[in-house]
Amino acid sequence: MKKLIILYIAIVSTHILNAQTFNQTYLSDSVQIKELSNKQGDNYKIINYDSDNYWSKIANNIIVNFDDTLKINNVIETPFARDYKIKYGNKLFLLDYAYHYDFDEDFNQIIVKDSISLIFLDVHTREERSIRIADSLIEFVNEYLFLKDSKEFVAISSPRIDVFDTSSIDSAIYFKIVVLDTLGNVLRYNKINRKSHERSIDRQGTNILISNYMYDDNEPYCRKLYYLDINSLELIDSIIIPRNHLYLKTINDSILFGVGGRLNCISVDIYNTINKTFVNNSYNVSSPSVDRDNSYFSNLMIDFVNEDSIFFVCQLRDNSPSDYNSYGIEFFNFKLDGSVNYMYSFNGYQANNKRKIHGITALADGGLIVDIYSEVDYDISNAWLLRYSHNGNLGFTNIETGEKETIKVYPNPAKDYVYVDIKATNFEKGEVELFDIQGKLVKRVKLNAKQGNRVDVSNLNAGAYTYNVSLNGKTISGKIVVRK
Repeated sequence: MKKLIILYIAIVSTHILNAQTFNQTYLSDSVQIKELSNKQGDNYKIINYDSDNYWSKIANNIIVNFDDTLKINNVIETPFARDYKIKYGNKLFLLDYAYHYDFDEDFNQIIVKDSISLIFLDVHTREERSIRIADSLIEFVNEYLFLKDSKEFVAISSPRIDVFDTSSIDSAIYFKIVVLDTLGNVLRYNKINRKSHERSIDRQGTNILISNYMYDDNEPYCRKLYYLDINSLELIDSIIIPRNHLYLKTINDSILFGVGGRLNCISVDIYNTINKTFVNNSYNVSSPSVDRDNSYFSNLMIDFVNEDSIFFVCQLRDNSPSDYNSYGIEFFNFKLDGSVNYMYSFNGYQANNKRKIHGITALADGGLIVDIYSEVDYDISNAWLLRYSHNGNLGFTNIETGEKETIKVYPNPAKDYVYVDIKATNFEKGEVELFDIQGKLVKRVKLNAKQGNRVDVSNLNAGAYTYNVSLNGKTISGKIVVRK
């Protein structure tokens, strides 16, 4: 029997956080960071299906709403520290489980599932409700999607296994799929007699696609892409795939984008799910390994507005399992065929902290917003909202006038000329300086107009250069690449 529990009703003050405490702490030509420092709890992107810009959880029970410029529009405090993942119809949703700790026969501590529930919170009233899902329908290890057109949740789950216990692996010979509406009613259910131990999922047309990995030494093809019909929930097809994907994203009705991490590189697989063909590309990264936090949706790390400009962002790190060293953040932008448009590495802020990527959002202007967890120690972390602009379109606020002053440095990479555009009502004077990798000044040009300031770089050697743009007494620094 379905149980409905009204957990809490409260109208909570929103003054616990505002635009003054969520500060801009870093600004360069390409990167702007707003930060909540020394906060507790996790932070991550909330997938928003409403038309009110972007939402992120930034602390235990603090959620913010913001626009393309990272301006904070709204702050809410939730009655409980939930990890809400989806926003739709002004409600926040989470498929969550209650559990307790116990010990197995060898006295190893284990987690025991007590129940799984669909929890949702009304953003306006702060009324939170929990609908318990029958234990027979969903397992402990689960991933889920929201289908906006049909207002349904699709959850894929399988029994928890111990990768060192052969009997545990052998007994997990199935996975389950259940479809729920936004009130927690079970609409459809099926049990698929196939192994599925690690997976990433996304929707494509009338199919649910599962990039699946099986722990089975006897299975010669342990990596498969499963096709499940979204209405019947039947397994209708499968193909062998070359690797397990950390991240999976549907691009259109035929193209699926999968990204996996390998030693010193990432693998980008582009699948044509109709023709059942794929193309693989590999790209070196600036560290031995890349990182994925398994508690977050696998499709949160790939995003796009234009199909020929697909973003992927990862943390760079070493191979240590826990106490690892972080080497920064790598931005990739791909064409639809998997070839790279550009790459950008960033480690210019809190370089000694571990940084985890908890969601990315592509913007219509070609920019990107990244939710980042910057770990100070085990209990305390900083929440970043990082805005990346490949075209160098960043700026600052004039304290005296309150006016937003922005610059745009383009193209990047450049060949013969670099252009600098300025947007400022009270533009007085400006200057751009270029420095080579040794720090030597190689070019200085006065900026005499708001648009079309041209810097001749045709006589410079190919390579990376640092620039300083001075505008009304302030300076923005960045990097630009010159190619021949």
